[in-house]
Amino acid sequence: MLKDRYGNPASTKSEAAMAKYNEALDLIRLYRGDPIAALDDAIAADPDFGGAWAARAGLLVQQTDKAYADEAAKSIRAGAEANLNDRERLHLRAAQDWAEGRYSDGTMRLARIAQEHPRDVLALQYAHVGCFFLGMQSELRDWPLQALRAFKSGEDGYSYIQGMAAFGLEECGDYARADIYGRQAVATNPRDGWAVHAVAHVNEMRGDLEAGIPWLADNAQHWAPESGFAYHNWWHLGLLYLDQGDTAKVLKLFDEKVRPDPNAQVVLEWIDASAMLWRLHLEGVDVGPRFEQLATCWQRAGEDAFYAFNDLHAIMAFLGAGRATDAERTLKAMRRAAADGGDNAYMTRKVGLPLAEAFIAFEAGRYDECVEKIMSTRGIAQRFGGSHAQRDILTLTALHAALRGGLASTAEAIAAERLAHKPQSPWAGRLARQARELSAKQRAA
Repeated sequence: MLKDRYGNPASTKSEAAMAKYNEALDLIRLYRGDPIAALDDAIAADPDFGGAWAARAGLLVQQTDKAYADEAAKSIRAGAEANLNDRERLHLRAAQDWAEGRYSDGTMRLARIAQEHPRDVLALQYAHVGCFFLGMQSELRDWPLQALRAFKSGEDGYSYIQGMAAFGLEECGDYARADIYGRQAVATNPRDGWAVHAVAHVNEMRGDLEAGIPWLADNAQHWAPESGFAYHNWWHLGLLYLDQGDTAKVLKLFDEKVRPDPNAQVVLEWIDASAMLWRLHLEGVDVGPRFEQLATCWQRAGEDAFYAFNDLHAIMAFLGAGRATDAERTLKAMRRAAADGGDNAYMTRKVGLPLAEAFIAFEAGRYDECVEKIMSTRGIAQRFGGSHAQRDILTLTALHAALRGGLASTAEAIAAERLAHKPQSPWAGRLARQARELSAKQRAA
């Protein structure tokens, strides 16, 4: 039996299949190229290579897109009939957990694989992604830190685990160590988009444009080419330019880097596009036909109710495009999902639904209701996934609702919080001034 690039036994005797599988592992950890094609090549070389089927299923189920359900099910069935060692069998069970809506069970199963087999970087990476989707912030940090024990600095896999640890450290507020781990990982491999992204998060959370803009712009020639994750790092650069107040630059990045193909069918890309356009919408920026183009794409998933985080971003796009009927359709689908079983039902019930109702209230001018629903949910919003940077859209929407609704004290409170967290941020400063001006105006009335 052969071993993969990290030394884990694999259920194949085919050197050709193993070479393609190792190529897929490299593409997966770098978020580059087409790892499904590499796994398909491994399977073509050995159709009974159960580990390749399990890896394929795991990758597909974590796209949070119902469109991949049939292909994921095909991989799970084929994997169950193929050769599997005990570790690979657990991988396949984790993929099945995810496919059946048990995201937490699948993520914990992957974590246990990584703990028992600390050189299984794929299990760690899939568990890490699961933590992100479930808002498991401590585990996002701790599971990569656990795995580092099995690798020496400079060894294949070490820097990628550092990059994962960096993101977890950032999400837990340990910005200094996150910056160190992330920069070390990128120094080892500048193409590591996830590690680049971890440092980008540090700069975003600090509101540090002086460090953040050149970090992304100057390194782009390494991480951007052939990266399936590049749109998200470009999104982070767009956030920094939006903080700076350069909305023309933000729109240029949106058109050229975040959403270069307005018809692209990638849900994770739609999420970033919705989030960026909604931020511009809050600032009163005319985004032209972009919302409408995006809403047209979201239509195919608007009633999937597959993952509450996605549903909220679909609603942003529909509202921005003036498609209130489509937003209500998604809201109804979310209400149905909330009554079902599985982890998404819980996420929808506790977080997704009140936030969806809040955004709909914002667009309808019911600003008091918007503020109330967001502020009562914001403290547990990590339970439906995303990063602090992504969920910042909740705070921004509540603050703008308070400003528009004349809730001066609430606006000042939220603005003061933001400025305390990001004292260097020009955007935080602008919003704080708006809140103070609203208060002064009301006092003078």
